[in-house]
Amino acid sequence: MVRALEKPTSVPPPEPEPEPEDLEEKYIDHCFERIRQVRLVKQVIVMNECGHPIRSTIENMEESITTSGLYASLKDKAHFYLKTIDANDEFLMLRIKTRNNEAIISTDPDHGLLYITVQVPE
Repeated sequence: MVRALEKPTSVPPPEPEPEPEDLEEKYIDHCFERIRQVRLVKQVIVMNECGHPIRSTIENMEESITTSGLYASLKDKAHFYLKTIDANDEFLMLRIKTRNNEAIISTDPDHGLLYITVQVPE
């Protein structure tokens, strides 16, 4: 006779993690995790169009806000300069490379997001 395995009544079933209710939140979470999993990435910040960090790998919130503000300022200056050269051009990405790090500022105009990625250059 084959008996079905029964769970002990004293152990409650695990509760599923709450999923983001908003499709936009799922999209942001997906993009954030996908960037974070890249091998050489050190920091990731996802900002909204107002320049406020939505997701960040920086633990300290004050540092995250300061860092995202500085990168947003760089992006705005580059965007302004490009518009003076060609008014029809669109800002897509800014890459800043130093000896030890490389910062990439990229936009997602469809969702109004700005991605900042700091990585070790190869």
